[in-house]
Amino acid sequence: MDRVLAALTLPLLPAWLLVTALHPRLRVDLRERWGLSAPLAQPGSIWIHGASVGEIRAAARLLPHLPRPILLTADTDTGAQEARRIAGGRIGVTAQIRPVDHGLVLAALWAEARPRIVIFIEGTFWPSLAWRARRAGVAVVRLGTRASARTRRAGPLLRWWWWPTDVVLARDEASAQWLRSVQGAPVEVAGDLKALAIPIEPSPLRFEGPFVVGASTRDGDEARLLDATEGLGLQVLLAPRHLDRIGAIEAACRARGRIQVRRSELPDGAVPAGIDVVILDTLGELHRCLAGARLVLIGGTFDPAIGGHTPWEAAMAGSPVVAGPHGHAQGGAFEAVGAVRVHGGAGPGGLADVVQRMHRAPVVPAPARGEGSRLVEALEAHLGPPAPEVAPRPWAIPLALALGLGLSARDVAHGLGLQRSCLLPVPVISVGSTNARSPGRTSTVRALVAVLAQRGHRVGVALRGYRRQRPGRDVRLSTETSLAADLGDEGALLAAAGALVAAGPDRVACGRALVAAGVSVVVLDDGLGQRRLHRDLDLAVIDARFPAARGLLPAGERRELAAVPAWVDLVLVHHGGGLFQAEGLPVIRSPGPWQQASGPSDPPDGPVLAFCGIGRPADFLASLDRPVAAFVALADHQPLTAAFAESLRARAGGLPLVCTAKDAVRLPSSLRGVTWWRDVSVSLPSALLSRLPPYQDS
Repeated sequence: MDRVLAALTLPLLPAWLLVTALHPRLRVDLRERWGLSAPLAQPGSIWIHGASVGEIRAAARLLPHLPRPILLTADTDTGAQEARRIAGGRIGVTAQIRPVDHGLVLAALWAEARPRIVIFIEGTFWPSLAWRARRAGVAVVRLGTRASARTRRAGPLLRWWWWPTDVVLARDEASAQWLRSVQGAPVEVAGDLKALAIPIEPSPLRFEGPFVVGASTRDGDEARLLDATEGLGLQVLLAPRHLDRIGAIEAACRARGRIQVRRSELPDGAVPAGIDVVILDTLGELHRCLAGARLVLIGGTFDPAIGGHTPWEAAMAGSPVVAGPHGHAQGGAFEAVGAVRVHGGAGPGGLADVVQRMHRAPVVPAPARGEGSRLVEALEAHLGPPAPEVAPRPWAIPLALALGLGLSARDVAHGLGLQRSCLLPVPVISVGSTNARSPGRTSTVRALVAVLAQRGHRVGVALRGYRRQRPGRDVRLSTETSLAADLGDEGALLAAAGALVAAGPDRVACGRALVAAGVSVVVLDDGLGQRRLHRDLDLAVIDARFPAARGLLPAGERRELAAVPAWVDLVLVHHGGGLFQAEGLPVIRSPGPWQQASGPSDPPDGPVLAFCGIGRPADFLASLDRPVAAFVALADHQPLTAAFAESLRARAGGLPLVCTAKDAVRLPSSLRGVTWWRDVSVSLPSALLSRLPPYQDS
């Protein structure tokens, strides 16, 4: 069905591309929105999607309770911004804007994430994503769904729209009853997502005296709270549901003679005693500002068309909750948190009367009855294996078929003996990967160089010198230059590990140059398809998460007809274990020590700005045990100029800089002293070690 939807909506894509490119908000993260940037999701992710800030804030409550990795996506730029803020402080969580809901656009992120489950938060739902999950055997869960009046009016349409759903986790029984009448999938009552407890972060604001909060306020709520607090000596924090109403709120404050300030005008968070009202004009901070309030008035509870916003955050912050007469949109949440209900008029039971009484009385918050544990249990019950491996660029499959024909012709020519191999007088070990992103190949070569050197060999490494900055087809030896500009970054990295490196596009010439330099064994880096040089041992490196490299280039990343060609002697499996298994010899990977310009170093403190130019930047992010405040993805092997260094340091704003070891050999001098990096340590399997050539002193 997702393919049918893709075919029907394909003619609309050019027009939507134009709209998103011209719209000032939609063009934010344009490349991410259209699936053109490298996805950072980890394979086997739990994919959680919400429409905007509110849904993403609700989804954040799930994060402490679910296994990693997790992918958070949002529809809006503000939602994606909040998702990145949340993900930046949590290891194993990545975030981005949701790609356009079309099969061709979704393909790259889906292929990278290989999700185990797709969770839609509250009312948001995208049929192409859901149908793709259904076809892949991945559970589609709608979570926190409630039957609002607007939802009920769309009942007949929703039955079709929601069809590719495996289970609906409704907020309350009233919603569940209606959903069962329009939903083909099973409906369970699992409670309110916002009732899940989360750690309370320190407040960014410091009030001099007692204060009250208007949370998620709507039109009319601010005026009610301002009038109710008149003359009581209370400072007021107003957090409007929509920031475009701030001008109207400021006018209401001025009309009442109240001195107001925007939160963004208080960079240190200190609220002077002379300020009557603080208007929260930032995103993602309200939940942190609730602790210590004399009371929190929940917005939307005076409007029957809205029915109130969630009271759970205020209750879990330990603040008394006050609400108007209309809380039906939140089910039984107001009763669960012990909210004080008020009417909109004057006199006993009105907001002004309740504020005065609660202001004078000691703060004794009613205990909040948590309802969220059933949600986690229900979600865990629907976690399955990762989605099958698929091509990230399905539109390129015809080109991949053409490549397959070319590879077949090459293999036939080699089988007929039309292509001869050069035999060197020393053993040659080839390490390669059919995966163009070569996951683990360079770290395997480094480990192999170390083992051979320990056995007495003088090791030479022949490689292409990919994207070396100084052009030419000549062979360059590391005895003459150790710069990445001459050897390529991989060559410079291997030279620093103690190997004699020969870099050049002609591998036969590189091998002969190494023999002339006196090596006793040649390691052919990225040599799986280099048949002009005879090999004594052929090693193939595969990624257990993408064993087929997601298909032939350019639809996927595979450079050979088979993921493991017939001539390979041993298969080394990286990233195996847990959710991902592949046939071959498992390689144990572990993070190496932290490094700086002068050598080993203590790790950087606190959040970092990470940057890298490697084939899979997601792997680098996953390897860090530091919170990543910001990330800069570069092109693979991208040169690092002085201008780039200046812009990077400006963006970091004092944060520690972190990169990979491969990037470190390309660092300009201005970054070497202020950048940390770490490499991957690899333990080779004993079955490989027994096949390595012994050293023979000539």
